[in-house]
Amino acid sequence: MSAGGTDTTAVDREREFRTLLLHIAVSCPYDAGELSTRISRPQQAIHEDLTALMQEGSVHLHDGVLRTSAATRLVAESAGTELREVQEQVLAELRTGVAARSTTLIALAESGCAAEALIDLLIRATSRHPDEAGLAAALGMVARARGESDDTLMLRRATDAAARSRPDEVLALTEKLLDSPSSDTATQTSAALLAAAAHIQSNRLERALALYRHVGEERIGVDAAWAVVAAIGRGDLPAARQWREAMAQNGLTNRAAGLTDFADGLIASTEGFGDRALELLAGSVSTLASLGDEVLLPETPAAIAALVAFGRGEPAAAEIVLERALRLELGGEPGRRRHLLLIAWGLMMRGGLDAAERRIAELQDPRELCDRDLLLYWCLRGGLARRHSDLPAMREAWREIRRHSFGLQITLYDLLPFGEMLVLAARLRDSAHISRMLQAATELLATMGEPVVWSTPLHWHGVQAAFQAEDPAALIPYANALVRAGEASRYAATLAVAGGTWLDVLRGEVDFDSVAASARALAGSGHTWEASRLAGQAALQHPERESALSMMQLAREIIKEQGGSEGRPATSPSVLTAREVEVASLVLEGQGYRAIGEQLFISPKTVEHHIARIRTRIGASSRADLLEKLHDLLSDRG
Repeated sequence: MSAGGTDTTAVDREREFRTLLLHIAVSCPYDAGELSTRISRPQQAIHEDLTALMQEGSVHLHDGVLRTSAATRLVAESAGTELREVQEQVLAELRTGVAARSTTLIALAESGCAAEALIDLLIRATSRHPDEAGLAAALGMVARARGESDDTLMLRRATDAAARSRPDEVLALTEKLLDSPSSDTATQTSAALLAAAAHIQSNRLERALALYRHVGEERIGVDAAWAVVAAIGRGDLPAARQWREAMAQNGLTNRAAGLTDFADGLIASTEGFGDRALELLAGSVSTLASLGDEVLLPETPAAIAALVAFGRGEPAAAEIVLERALRLELGGEPGRRRHLLLIAWGLMMRGGLDAAERRIAELQDPRELCDRDLLLYWCLRGGLARRHSDLPAMREAWREIRRHSFGLQITLYDLLPFGEMLVLAARLRDSAHISRMLQAATELLATMGEPVVWSTPLHWHGVQAAFQAEDPAALIPYANALVRAGEASRYAATLAVAGGTWLDVLRGEVDFDSVAASARALAGSGHTWEASRLAGQAALQHPERESALSMMQLAREIIKEQGGSEGRPATSPSVLTAREVEVASLVLEGQGYRAIGEQLFISPKTVEHHIARIRTRIGASSRADLLEKLHDLLSDRG
């Protein structure tokens, strides 16, 4: 009976020990269990052999993995076929998604493996662990074995970082290539295109355009689509059309066809009501998705299609395109994150607050978001908090928004989240912080001739901000802009009428038919939450109980018909207004008039007025009764 527990000849045993040692040399495994998945022997038998080898000093544990002091000799003595089989076996296991340990990758490199898969794994590992000198050395070793130059390797690393939405890493790597006198023209062109894509992801569109100009129209080819994205984002339509002309008219490849549709759809979104834009952008989604991760997408046609759909009052269409992009894995992991955020935004618009929270939860770790999407994330968080009248959550979101918008250069693609920033700033009495950005956004749209699809959401948010600030005069320019846009856009016309109806309600001029028509039109355009809020506020302003109850019923019907917020209704259609809910929450915390006023930026006298109205609305006969009823009323809000 042998040490392994099987009847074998001495030659067979020697072969088993040698195979075991070779696997240890090539992969630095954890234990017998890991080895048994690669070697067709029982785990217990391998464990017994490892014990024997460790006793004789041939195998030892170091940093939690098995190693052999005979690694160099074993690799040198192994027949080429035998060694390659072991290397391929380990690589095949890593390709299945098994976590690639640094020690395994280094051991593979030291065993002479120069496979394409290994250099890809080493590039990814080096990015994750930039301070591990052993990984960097192994990467250089494999690259030299493959005959790749330092510039080629650096370009590969930048490409991998771009695919994983790590713009800062891309820029650090491409900076060296762009400054290198030894880089050839092809390498410099590729580096410039990667750097420009990173700038697009970081909202530095002017820098991206400078790099595209450096590449030149004669060499850029279909990548001119990204120059179109950057130019339109900066409001330069003539430059966008010029870059479009640099593209081939008829793409022979899926990549060319997809990027051509993308560029054409984006340009079409700035014309009229953008009728052709969605069709072209949806076509681009289908074409580019077929290429998988072969094409780098610093922005996705699905994300642009969603922004266009929002600007047309069609959030359901946005969700369809985005869900399709998710199924097709368009844009890889960075694309998935951006698409989830925009799906959640559409759900928030339509009053599906709980559903929006669930989609946000699918992100898992928001810290992985690029700067552009991190700002979108916090604006979404702030928007949800505002709709829940959750003042602490609003303040937390606003702190993060201020941090992530510091130095922000507004682009066309930021106008949707910026609109929510506008409302939040008014709500929290911090509009001065965004005055520069508001001016930039206004000038951007004016430069482009006020494109209806892109300007309408911002103007609507401006109307909402004026309501929040209780400043009717601030509403006038936005309302007038919506009226003008309404000549080309049914959606803008709907918002213009709704804004006027809302202003009448706040003035105490409540007409049930007008409110009902505006509320249903708003809901039909995807603004379910605002629609129910309008009806709820009208109910609170109406002097006749029967009409007020009818409007409350209308608010409930709108939420129900549109899918609502699934058991967590927005506060405004309830018994109290959004402001009264905030006051009530602070009353329950035991705070006095002055403390509440300081937190809400209102006078103690106004706080007293709110509390008096709250008592009347809920029928509280005493302070104790008030506290009890408020506790019952607000307990469901968590």
